[in-house]
Amino acid sequence: MKLSIKSYYEPTPKNLRKLADSLLALSLFTTGYAVIMEHKTLAIIFIVLGAIGKFGTNFFSDGNG
Repeated sequence: MKLSIKSYYEPTPKNLRKLADSLLALSLFTTGYAVIMEHKTLAIIFIVLGAIGKFGTNFFSDGNG
């Protein structure tokens, strides 16, 4: 597994895709809860963390390409 900017469009390893999807789902759930409870700062924090986690894993590849 390698980390590179050029790896963005290469396939992401399966274990990292699962991790990123799980973290994004958790982020969406907690953001929804924070919005309902009117915790705007907490909602923004979870939106940013979810986006960084999901898009950040795209920079990893198996190193085969």
